[in-house]
Amino acid sequence: RFSFSVPERRHAGDPWFRIGQLDVNTTVLIAGLCVLSMFVWAADPNALQALYLIPDDVKGGQVWRLLTWPLANEPSLWTAITIAIFWYFGREIEGLLGRVRFAVLLTVLAVVPGILATLLDIPVVGIRPLEFGVFLIFIAEYPYARFFFGIPAWVLGAVFVGIEVLQLLGLRREDEIVLLFASIAVAAVTARTMGLAQSLPWIPALPIGGGGGSRRSGGASSGSSKGRPARQRRRDRGGGDVVAGPWSAAGRGGPTRVGAALPQPPVSPEALADQDALDALLDKIAAGGMDSLSGDEKRRLNDLSKRMRGNRR
Repeated sequence: RFSFSVPERRHAGDPWFRIGQLDVNTTVLIAGLCVLSMFVWAADPNALQALYLIPDDVKGGQVWRLLTWPLANEPSLWTAITIAIFWYFGREIEGLLGRVRFAVLLTVLAVVPGILATLLDIPVVGIRPLEFGVFLIFIAEYPYARFFFGIPAWVLGAVFVGIEVLQLLGLRREDEIVLLFASIAVAAVTARTMGLAQSLPWIPALPIGGGGGSRRSGGASSGSSKGRPARQRRRDRGGGDVVAGPWSAAGRGGPTRVGAALPQPPVSPEALADQDALDALLDKIAAGGMDSLSGDEKRRLNDLSKRMRGNRR
């Protein structure tokens, strides 16, 4: 039975809507529109021409073509494979970014190269450039992931880029080589800005906040405990410190009773800051699930957990 629903609570990992049992997130939505375009082309090959990126039409004011050109696809076996590859790697990147930020990423990957293609007078159409950008972002995030025959991802990416360049050189399309490398640069910088590709620090990140939300940090602050994580407030409500004096066995030089409070080692400001940052991430997970964390925040959570375990040894 057909049904349509929209999630009541919107977290980063939620789909835009559901059709029956199918969660329609950004990846599924774009892949579905590309598949639909093949059926539209079969019904009327001219029906998709309004979506193509034609430089003269864009310069004439039809600016929507800067965004719609990946959605126009002619039916072929390679088109179907390209859409499948986009879906496979796109869902991995969307799992790290969330549906909204992944949609922003795809918009940048379409519009910025589209503007450059317009300036270079290069018509562009089809999902292939967008799929290639998403694939390379996956490789930048997981450069040592193993593919068939144990080939590392970065080797496969280098081979694909090399083949693409050789094809364009053979066709004497030097301007499209410029567009190719410009598109790769846009994908790399955008991914880095959004908190991905942390293992490649030489890729610049734009200073527009790609970490996926602010972090609460810092040591014990003065004033009220309002606004601090619940776990921090629970620690604050613990019993007071036991001060050694003449009334205690330690103060009289006598033996310490079993179960008596022992002096606690001082806690460094760095450890307090790490604990507060860890509490903030755990509170975010409790509110929105693991998918509510960005890729940068997941790595931060892992680093903080290891550091806190090391401090307890």
